[in-house]
Amino acid sequence: MKMKKILLGVSIFSLSSFSYAMDLVEAYQRAKNTDPSWQANLLQYEADQLNLGIAKGNLLPTVTLSGNVTRKNQDQNTDPIEGIPADALVSSASTTRQIALTARQPLFRWDAWEGLKQVKTSLSLSEVNLKLQQQEHILSVAQAYFDVLRQQALTASNVQEEKALQEQLNMMNARLREGLVAKSDVSEANAQYQSARANRIATHVQLMLAQEQLAQLTGPYQENLAVLRDDFQFQKPVPERLDEWNQMALSHNLNIQQARLQRTYAEDGKRVEQAALYPQVEAVATYGYAKQTPENIISQNGQFDQVGVEVSWNVFSGGKTQKSIRKADVGLKKHEAQLDAAIRKASTDVKKAYLQVETDQSRLMARKAAQDSSETVAQASRAQYREGLKTMVDVLLAQRNAFSARQDFLNARFDYLLNVLKLKAAVGQLTEQDLQEMNAWLVEKTI
Repeated sequence: MKMKKILLGVSIFSLSSFSYAMDLVEAYQRAKNTDPSWQANLLQYEADQLNLGIAKGNLLPTVTLSGNVTRKNQDQNTDPIEGIPADALVSSASTTRQIALTARQPLFRWDAWEGLKQVKTSLSLSEVNLKLQQQEHILSVAQAYFDVLRQQALTASNVQEEKALQEQLNMMNARLREGLVAKSDVSEANAQYQSARANRIATHVQLMLAQEQLAQLTGPYQENLAVLRDDFQFQKPVPERLDEWNQMALSHNLNIQQARLQRTYAEDGKRVEQAALYPQVEAVATYGYAKQTPENIISQNGQFDQVGVEVSWNVFSGGKTQKSIRKADVGLKKHEAQLDAAIRKASTDVKKAYLQVETDQSRLMARKAAQDSSETVAQASRAQYREGLKTMVDVLLAQRNAFSARQDFLNARFDYLLNVLKLKAAVGQLTEQDLQEMNAWLVEKTI
């Protein structure tokens, strides 16, 4: 009994209202600032932007400072010239010290130009990837937030059911001692109570797990959450026609945009591989200073400079270039197939999400009617039992159906909210604005 009171106290405490309630918009703002996975996505996007400067560097001048010290030994087999010392022309051993500054400017680097185009495509791809990750992040936060609300509502319902069944069981035990009811009725009441108690404990565990999942995204929090308004009603999706949603998906679905850019990136990659068949031309200028010791007549000491054009052409590399081009072509065909798959999947996803939202209207109406009807039946069964027209088994069955119908209605409401967001995501239109609009359906809970 003591443990039961503790668990009930924890459940009620977790549902109690604090002085401040965190709503959906604030939850997402916290997730943007504290979620390490989202921060990693932002840093990856920032790193991708730096690739453009790296690619441009292949087309800009490069300046290199170099130096060397060379020791040379040479046998003197020639006869000396009359009147000139033998080591005046060529020394048997010499040391040359040289320092030079070399500047290179690409004149024709087709591979670098094509590489620059590919990097620009990768930047567009990086932007789409970040938008896609943002949509997934919004869905994750909303899912975690509404899961907490769902489990809070289910836990509260189970607490009420357990309390009602406990009162029913206490009443049945009192009547059993007076010999007014059969022992089988008490056993049935106890079975229903134990089942409700187990359900309450299970949903409370699910509530703690849901809170932990939300805290993983938003960071630790002590506030209660804003809850769904009691007067919440279904709203039809805008636009209303399915074909309009399908056209929006074909135009704005982020997975399709991602697949298109991946195909373009593969096309650019193929051209980069083909550019290896062309020569490379660079202008080269060098300025330096050289000093040879010991000096002789042919020593070239002092400053020097030179300007020229260098051409390099990889004529044959063992077939590596041709194989790379073929590999790039196969990769391009793969991305074309993936684009077709993305278009088909987007069409299926938007139809599924649209029809699910449409179905939610009928489901919400049916669940609400079932909840009201089952409550009426449960009240009537209790009244008929007191008049001797119903058995305790009938009363418990009606009461169990009433709580089950209430939980079905609660689940239908939260399923609808998430399906609305999934429909927006299917057409690539899910933004923070959608969370702000959905936030109007939430209100701070009062005790």
